[in-house]
Amino acid sequence: MNIRVMKFGGTSLRSEVTRKYAYRHILEAGKYGKVVMVVSAMGRYPDAYATDTLLSMACDSLSKEEKARLVSIGEQVASLKVCSELLEMGICAYAMSFMETGILTDEQYEYASVLELHKESIIKRLKQYDVVIVPGFLGVSKQGRITTLGRGGSDFSAVLFADMLELKEVEIYTDVDGVYDSDPKLHEFALRYDHLSYDEMLNMKSRVLHDRCVEYAKQHHIEIYLKGTFSKGAGTLISS
Repeated sequence: MNIRVMKFGGTSLRSEVTRKYAYRHILEAGKYGKVVMVVSAMGRYPDAYATDTLLSMACDSLSKEEKARLVSIGEQVASLKVCSELLEMGICAYAMSFMETGILTDEQYEYASVLELHKESIIKRLKQYDVVIVPGFLGVSKQGRITTLGRGGSDFSAVLFADMLELKEVEIYTDVDGVYDSDPKLHEFALRYDHLSYDEMLNMKSRVLHDRCVEYAKQHHIEIYLKGTFSKGAGTLISS
């Protein structure tokens, strides 16, 4: 089975207009095989289901476990919304719940450590559907409680799914079409890198990619293609 793991960030999923750009990449990838689409919560604060919006609803007295349940709503809503729109487009799609995805963690609810990866459920769904949408950022403890992988953890989820499926590359889509030497939104002449090593990426302390994502990819020899949702460019390759 030819499978691609493609992760889309919150700004890529913020609105019907931005999601259409994401779907173009999914449709193109679907010509060549199956797609695992990893989604973040839609938008940024104060968008309704963004992580910070959900956190703003909580008082300080909520436990870490309760806060994990609260913020998990964002990715769950995103996966079901995306699935609904793909189905309306005639695409054979399915949204997996966090209980199915096979990422088992400890019970550090805000920054869980991954203990085991189980691919049986996702393989089953890939045999049944062309596009399987999975919520990023989330795991489940062995006791069946929802956990989160830390802020920006959907990037980490993407490489976990790639490793789970024994793939050697993953595509991460964001509102910037690669890694730059300075913020391209602020600096007109910012230069985009075609390639960076894992260590170079980590040393940049960039917020473009979650450090756990890059560290795990380095350890498991998974290449990361960081691309722009609103671009057709090659983006930046992060590898050895």
